[in-house]
Amino acid sequence: MNTAHGNGNQHPAERAFTPFDHAMVRFQERIFGRYRYLTVFSCIVLYLVLSATLHTSFGVSTNFFVVLPVIVAAASFGWKTGLLFGMLGLPANLAIFALLGHPSYAPQSKLLAELTGILVGGFVGYLSDFYRKLTVERETRKVIEDELRAALRDRDTLFREVHHRVKNNLNLIKSLIGIQARRSEDPAFRRAAMDLQSRVMSISIVHEQLYRTSELSSVSMNQYLNQLAKHALDAVSDPYQPPVLKLDCPQDLVSMDTAVPLGLAANEAITNAIKHGRKNGNLHIGIALKRMGDLWEFVVQDDGDEPVPELQMDTRNDAMYPRQSDHRMGLTLAAVLAGQLGGWACYRREDGLTKFILTFPTERP
Repeated sequence: MNTAHGNGNQHPAERAFTPFDHAMVRFQERIFGRYRYLTVFSCIVLYLVLSATLHTSFGVSTNFFVVLPVIVAAASFGWKTGLLFGMLGLPANLAIFALLGHPSYAPQSKLLAELTGILVGGFVGYLSDFYRKLTVERETRKVIEDELRAALRDRDTLFREVHHRVKNNLNLIKSLIGIQARRSEDPAFRRAAMDLQSRVMSISIVHEQLYRTSELSSVSMNQYLNQLAKHALDAVSDPYQPPVLKLDCPQDLVSMDTAVPLGLAANEAITNAIKHGRKNGNLHIGIALKRMGDLWEFVVQDDGDEPVPELQMDTRNDAMYPRQSDHRMGLTLAAVLAGQLGGWACYRREDGLTKFILTFPTERP
């Protein structure tokens, strides 16, 4: 197993382990894995050397030296080998002492010594096997996690590509509408085509935001409405006397299902404000979105000269009163979009300002 060093290069599954843990893993892999035959042989030799040289000094305590090869064999090869070495430990120990000319010490403890060897070998072997199973499971989980991360990266790439293609297709539609409008000599058709272009662009901006940001299913309302307002101003305002725009929107993320109808409604309100705004001097347009408990309140206001009566588009009562007969399409669309958001909208004149107010719940019904 290759273990990365340094938190920056570590697999996320490895970050819970300390450097000491990693060192012990490498030690176990080498001593009880790669070189286990050499380790067991070395321990047997060490046991023989200790028994031959220290049996007169330690007396009966020398019997315990046989536990060393039993433990090492169990740790290296598992519970079956541990049981085998545990059963052979006492006979081997007695044979060694017989060859050395020293009879067995404490013969009454032979049964206990045999049982101890079997239990130690079996238990250590079981722990060794269990550790190996955990290691295999850990490695399997790492592989699965890597595959899932790769799948998520592929999904993100696919979603970005989809948003990018949709944005390009919408821009192509916008261009085709523009080409057709330029070929027409009907002013009404050209105005309608320009409005349609602006609506298509408001949807295209959503997909552009989703393509360019790390979020694939939600957009920042501040960035989205700011970009949308600039496009609307560039499309229909006087370049020599552009409106003054003030934007007050939070950085909250909203889903695409909310962003698209809200953006279309905002586009209608901004376009309407520019078309019917101040005849002399700069028009001031304010765009605000704020949360009020469980509701969002979206407001587009302007200080245009045109007086506007109290106009209601209350989708809760399925009632709408158009601002002007030749602009039914925009107001009807705004009312439909408000209903799609589960809210209600209205136009009204307050304190010398024309306000488009759209209120909708923060959670979609």
